[in-house]
Amino acid sequence: MPPRAPPLLRRRLSTRRPHRDHPKLAALLDVLTSPPTSPTPLPHALSRAFPSPSDAFPLRTLPRLLPLLPSPLLSLRFLLWRLTLSSPLPSPYALSSLAASLPDLPSSVSLLLSSSTQPLPLPHYTLLLNISAHAGLFAASLAVLRHMRSFNLVPDAACFHHALRAAGSASDVCAVLEIMSGAGASPTAPVIVTAVHKLASAGSFEGARRLIDKMPEFGCVPNAVVYTAMLDGMCSYGNVNGAMRLIEEMEGIGLVANCAPNVVTYTCLVKCLCGKGMISEALGVLDRMADRGVMPNRVFVRTLVEGVCAAQRVTDAYDVIERLVGDGAVSSGQCYNVLLICLWRVGMAAEAEGLAQRMMKKGVRLTPLAGSLMVRELCVRKRSLDACHWLGMIEENGVLCDSDVYGTLLLGLCEEGHAHEASALGRKVVEREIHIEASCAERLVELLKQYGDDELASHLLGLKRCPGGLKF
Repeated sequence: MPPRAPPLLRRRLSTRRPHRDHPKLAALLDVLTSPPTSPTPLPHALSRAFPSPSDAFPLRTLPRLLPLLPSPLLSLRFLLWRLTLSSPLPSPYALSSLAASLPDLPSSVSLLLSSSTQPLPLPHYTLLLNISAHAGLFAASLAVLRHMRSFNLVPDAACFHHALRAAGSASDVCAVLEIMSGAGASPTAPVIVTAVHKLASAGSFEGARRLIDKMPEFGCVPNAVVYTAMLDGMCSYGNVNGAMRLIEEMEGIGLVANCAPNVVTYTCLVKCLCGKGMISEALGVLDRMADRGVMPNRVFVRTLVEGVCAAQRVTDAYDVIERLVGDGAVSSGQCYNVLLICLWRVGMAAEAEGLAQRMMKKGVRLTPLAGSLMVRELCVRKRSLDACHWLGMIEENGVLCDSDVYGTLLLGLCEEGHAHEASALGRKVVEREIHIEASCAERLVELLKQYGDDELASHLLGLKRCPGGLKF
């Protein structure tokens, strides 16, 4: 049986009032702190007490629930029980948040494995590796793989892939590959791609290349994906010259046809060059792509334009946009919205506003992302009236901004004393039933009551979004 909480802690937990967002907390604590003589395994006891786990413990409530449980080990065991019954698994973002909310995860994983005299259910191993990867805990990942092998279990490709994601050095990668070899398992293409990227990111370029050369032995064919992974790893390590030599090799005839660089390869290179301040070289990538018939996509455009704008080379940014629009590679609407976003992100507010005005005059519609960012940035600069004006223009063009924009703007209008505009926008929010973040809503209610608008304050309070929930 798992270790139990000390008697004093059990009394404290049993008398604690259930959290308002966790009505099942008291019942859960009763199960987790049941006498150690109970013959029922914990997962069975949990399933018997909570036959519908998704209803009893919605995923969005778990990040705040896990730290409330009696011990890190019990938090981990409860999460494994809860997630094993989830189909499909939560998103990577959600798993990352859950991993971060687990108290003392390294110790609890070690204690779980050392106290298990029988193999864990296979889904538990996969979940442990996935959670450890999101937490960046390679030692825990390696311990899970070794625990599986101690019971002669052969981890599948997904398990090895999760473990490699947590690797932080070339020796970490080699340790995973050694376990894979000892288990008689051959690496799949995704596993090799991840291993190559990790090796290159750690500066082991020869090791990455040797692994690529061995791909045919594993029934895999080297392609642009694995070479792009190596190039991106070299860029992460800071070996720009090596990355340039590799892309020249990919562009040449030394490799097979399916190893030619694609738009993702060139995007990785541009990001690296811009990060090193090599803007002229980054701009030259467009010519390399044109020579090989590789068409830019929106991600490439954003990466290049953002790098050029960050270097304050606005004229070059406009030249890039005009060239791409002229070539028909990306639509003018997409290009100019990307430029608008980049200008705001690098703090060039006046240039961004001027561009937005020209876009409006030419009938180029702002995207929800660009429009929302613009309103937020104006609010940050304490220009709520200008933000309100732009929001109206954006909505007139049939574009709806993100819901959080309305709360931010409402708060800015109230704090800057624009009661009339705040009232008009507030009633629009109520009509559309746009939810407001809890902290923002509470401050809004306080300010609106000061202005004497108790009715609007009451309506907005009803639209308050509960804090701490995860979006899945």
